[in-house]
Amino acid sequence: MSSRLTAMDIEKQEFRRKLRGYDAEEVGMYLKSVAEEFERITLQNSELLEEIGRLRSLEKELRSREHLLQQTLVTAQSMSEEIKERSRKEADLVVRDARMKSERMLQEAQDQLARLEEAIGRTKIEKDLFDKRLRCALEEHMSLLEHRGEEKEDMDNIHVLHRPTGSEVG
Repeated sequence: MSSRLTAMDIEKQEFRRKLRGYDAEEVGMYLKSVAEEFERITLQNSELLEEIGRLRSLEKELRSREHLLQQTLVTAQSMSEEIKERSRKEADLVVRDARMKSERMLQEAQDQLARLEEAIGRTKIEKDLFDKRLRCALEEHMSLLEHRGEEKEDMDNIHVLHRPTGSEVG
């Protein structure tokens, strides 16, 4: 006989007969009902053990999924932080590049302004020189015109002084 009691063991259990013992039929019916209950409980226990195994397997799978989800979440958070940091760095580079370009454009504009102011200054000097030369030329021309006017008066005076000769009269 095995150490584990089965429903069949209960059903086949026989007791020695003694005088004034229990009613054999009643004991048999009782043992049969105990065996049936034992069988039901054994089946239920087997089903529950199977259910426990299935639930443990499911729990293990769910824990595995939970662990995977936690790792995924940590990875996603890490990637998110990396993307934010990379975006910040890119934004800083864009701003720095824009500042450098604007400073270079400002410097070029200031250089161009300085060249224009220098050209305007040279043009003013050239204009002043032209005005002076023109004034000098005009003054010289006026002087010549005045001097020519004097020469003409002198020539008119010379004509008055000059007397006609006989061959000129005629």
